Amino acid sequence: MSLLLHLQQQLSTLSRYHSSPSRIVVAYSAGIDSHVLLHALWQLRERHEFELSAIYIHHGLSVNASIWQQHCADVCAALGVDFQTAKVTVDLSIGKGLEAQARQVRYAKLVELAPQNSVVMLAQHQDDQLETVLLQLKRGAGPKGLSGMAEYFSRTKPINSYQQVHFFRPLLDISQAKIHAYAQEHHLRWHEDDSNKNTDFERNFIRHDISPVLMQRWPHFAKSVSRSARLCAQQQSLLDEVTLEKLDNLRIQKHILSVKGLLALSESWRIQVVRMWLDERNIISPSQAILMQLSSELLAAADDANPVIRWQDWQFRRFEDGLYVIPLAQEITPDVRPLALSLPVGLPNMLGVLSLCSHKASSKQRNVLPVDNIEQYPVSVEFGGFSRRFTPHDAHHSKPLKQWFKYWRIPPWERSSIAIICQQTSVIGLLIKGTFHPSKTVSVEHTKKCDEPVLSYYIQYQSNPE
Repeated sequence: MSLLLHLQQQLSTLSRYHSSPSRIVVAYSAGIDSHVLLHALWQLRERHEFELSAIYIHHGLSVNASIWQQHCADVCAALGVDFQTAKVTVDLSIGKGLEAQARQVRYAKLVELAPQNSVVMLAQHQDDQLETVLLQLKRGAGPKGLSGMAEYFSRTKPINSYQQVHFFRPLLDISQAKIHAYAQEHHLRWHEDDSNKNTDFERNFIRHDISPVLMQRWPHFAKSVSRSARLCAQQQSLLDEVTLEKLDNLRIQKHILSVKGLLALSESWRIQVVRMWLDERNIISPSQAILMQLSSELLAAADDANPVIRWQDWQFRRFEDGLYVIPLAQEITPDVRPLALSLPVGLPNMLGVLSLCSHKASSKQRNVLPVDNIEQYPVSVEFGGFSRRFTPHDAHHSKPLKQWFKYWRIPPWERSSIAIICQQTSVIGLLIKGTFHPSKTVSVEHTKKCDEPVLSYYIQYQSNPE
């Protein structure tokens, strides 16, 4: 079957995943694979009634990157295809490999740029799938890893969480030999990435030193591996259906799982459910060893314990019957920061900014904490010191803050980030997740709206200062 006929069939297959897209975007790199995909789709665009565009991601990792960018622009101009380009930065200081980090920032930018109701086409082919499966075997992967690259997957846009970008790999059953034949038939020109010959990269080592030997011995080896990957993907899909049912039964809240429910599962199912839970939030799962630690060191810990399991930028925490996964954050140490007029105070860990304002400084402020007599009784924002007593506006008596936090069921790791607003030695309010909770001594009505404040001053919170 010709590459063009195969691609035509794949466009029809796409309807299994996605209603006919009004726009197809090619992730264009100036290499032969994406150039062939772009050209073939260009030939089919009118028959299948879709708009075609291309995006080039400039990683800045090669001195030739700008040359490749211009080549992509020229090809798209000649075809009459809309073209877009964007630069990204690959930060190697975070400890990930160059290939993995470049791939991560590339996909993130594609998700950001892809228009609504579009499908991003990726040009990976059968030989790429072979390399992927061999790499997964080398890493000791299970069925999910041995499924290789998925034919179709989705990512959520970072700004509009309800909008998704869909990716499709229509050439996974096409060999690179067919891609080269198509390029020669249509007299296409392309650029080779100079890093593709560097066998220090694992994928290049397999491509140049391993795959040719396997293909010489077994000419249909790539096709067989592709079929095995597809079978593994089918089995994984069935497993995911059952796992999702178990996961849904364990949800206390959207991102919190029941500890008792997890402990009722077998070790294998427990690990499977947690992996899916992490995958839902695009969190890279920890190693099998860490996931096995989860049962013995965290889930089975005493009720009054505060265990932590960390990996990369994440941590598992437990509170009451809830299992949480949260980002690692710098510990907030006890601190006192005075509040003065016209001198905003930045809160630690990028929690926002507090400002002490007069009623003349701004009007119609919401979510504020009124204060008075600041000349006689200075105001400060403090962290730590949970033994101090506090009387919430809707309570009849005071208790130490730590008892209120326990009563309000605030997890221990969130308590250090609560800003305590003090006037002299009295706690007049708390800032919890961006919302003020005034004491009984503060007029509650004025915390909701200050169109015409009765009191002279108020504290204002700003979450994202410019």
